[in-house]
This record gives sequence, structure tokens and C-alpha cells, in this order.
Amino acid sequence: MLSNKVKNALNEQIQKEAYASNAYLTLATWCEEKNLDGIAEYFYNASNDEREHMLEIYKYLNTYGGSAHIKPMKDTSVKLKNLLDVFQYVFDLEHEVTVAINKLAKLTYEENDFATFKFLEAFVLEQQQSEKGVNELIDMIKRVGYDDKSLFYLNKTFKKNEEKKAQGAEAGKE
Repeated sequence: MLSNKVKNALNEQIQKEAYASNAYLTLATWCEEKNLDGIAEYFYNASNDEREHMLEIYKYLNTYGGSAHIKPMKDTSVKLKNLLDVFQYVFDLEHEVTVAINKLAKLTYEENDFATFKFLEAFVLEQQQSEKGVNELIDMIKRVGYDDKSLFYLNKTFKKNEEKKAQGAEAGKE
């Protein structure tokens, strides 16, 4: 049975995951408006990942005695000047989720809720990889630049990467 503290914290994490999912949709729109369909696809996929995380936590909470819910969310609109701004925003977004998931894991440990602690382990590790990946993308954007010529190259690179991921996912289902 989950403690009330853990139930509340899991519901807070659901909100953060839902917000991140919607924020990634906002970034996909930003990219679509600039004809960066490859980078937009990256954000559509990131949105799906965050939504899947939200659903995993949602189902876990409902399964183990909680009552999961989503509150109305704050607006995800953001003013961004260029692709570097976009990915710096993404890093901040991911870092906020990382801090929250780490606090949640710490709480479950302190509450002696080792089953939930174990459940959260994959999220903790995935957040670590997410931050690392975004930092690598920021480094790439800084090196390549984000003028029109560079954006063409970056978009093409993202498109190829997303296609490879999709092919890998399809191969894994066979």
C-alpha cells in the first residue's frame, strides 16, 4: 500500500510528465513552422515518450491503491529565437523532470516503499541518458551552427536518426 506522501508525489510526477509531453508538442510545432520536419519528428517522438512515462506512473498509482489524476496544465507556449534556444529549453525541461524523479525516488526510499523505488529505477536511469543526449545535441548545434545552411543539414540528420530509430523499433517487434 502506498503512503499518502508517495501517492501525492506520484500524482505530481504525472503532472510533470504530461507537461513535458505537451511542451514537446509545442516544440514540434515551432519546428514545423520553420519547415524542420526531421527535428519536429524528434519532438513528436519525445512527446510520445513522455506520455508513455505518464501512463506508466498513472497505471502504477491506480494499481497500487492510489487515485491518479491530471490537473489542468499551465500553458506550454514559449518564445524561442533559434534552434540552440530550443535545445537549451529542452535541457532545462529534462533537468526539471530529472530533479523531480530523483526527489520522488528519494521519498520512496525514505518511506521504505522499495517496490515503488524499484519501479522508478528505470525512470531515473532514462533521465540521466536524456540529459546526456540533449547535451550532445546542444554541442552538435553549437559546432554546426544554426544558420539556414546548417539547419538544412541538422534537419536532415535528425530525419535520418528518427528513421533509424523507427526501423529499430519495428525490427524489435518482429
